[in-house]
Amino acid sequence: MIHPHGYEKWQDSKVLNYISSEDCGYKAVFPLINWMTRKNKEQSYREQAKEVKDTIGKLNIENVFLGSDIDVQNQLLIGTFGKREFYRYEDGLYSYYNEIRRRPISHMLFHKLKIHAMEWLAGIKNGPYINTSTASDSKAGISDYMYKPELLKRYSPQAYEITQEIIRAAMLDLKRRDLFFKVMKKNSILYLSQPLVEQGKFTLAEEFGRLKSIVENLDENTDIFYKPHPNDNANKIKFYQKELPQIEFFESVEPVELLFYGEENLRAVISYQSTALMLPDKFTDRKLTSVSLVNFYQKPLYPAYVEVKQGAGVKFPKNINEVISLIREFSS
Repeated sequence: MIHPHGYEKWQDSKVLNYISSEDCGYKAVFPLINWMTRKNKEQSYREQAKEVKDTIGKLNIENVFLGSDIDVQNQLLIGTFGKREFYRYEDGLYSYYNEIRRRPISHMLFHKLKIHAMEWLAGIKNGPYINTSTASDSKAGISDYMYKPELLKRYSPQAYEITQEIIRAAMLDLKRRDLFFKVMKKNSILYLSQPLVEQGKFTLAEEFGRLKSIVENLDENTDIFYKPHPNDNANKIKFYQKELPQIEFFESVEPVELLFYGEENLRAVISYQSTALMLPDKFTDRKLTSVSLVNFYQKPLYPAYVEVKQGAGVKFPKNINEVISLIREFSS
């Protein structure tokens, strides 16, 4: 596990503790929390690479699977194993279309030289092709495992589906171990926050107005849950908590996809461009409506991403009245 996001909070989650442990069926688990990052000030790059070679390397790794093929540490790890190719896992919406996220040539070359310098310092030789252009673009990637490969809008040497059957088998294992913690007691809507006020996609007042309209149009038999994003501004969350007491705020480090499976009263998920909007039908057979609010951006989302989400069945209301109409359908 290379610098897993929010790892310091995983100890509070039965699910994440289980799926990242040997109890889940792994021969061994190696948390490389700060591997090859500036946070690791106790070891040189060469010492860190040697430690991996002397532990993970002795397992005789045959195949490598990566979620991101532009991540620096991921690429260095492959080189440390002496591998030159790997299989990609889907890494969100940008795995489906990546062209507009391509770096300028000067930036690409700068980052490539930086990684090659890190390889030299670490004593890594004959590593894989180094990708610094855009995600899912490495020449060392020999195939892609995707939730919905039929929606790909970029080149892939070979795409395979992560099937519903495989997902359900994993979910059933978690269910049998009683690892789901249910919080939704009646019909509920899940609002997945993203730090878009912080990014200037719209103002705080604009997002607050939309949330207020949603809350005011819920009937007494429907709850709304707000799942903050790790990069949300804390003061924004405090403001919403004070001004919108009808909303249930809960912070959980578990992947939201687990809620699709485990929360039987969940009826709809609302967000902006979250990849999770594309995935309810992979994790549950219940009718679960996905709503994207990207039409409220000050600048439109790139058309290719809208097309991908539309292909996954995501709804795109054009105004607040259409949002309210969908909400009333959820409530009924």
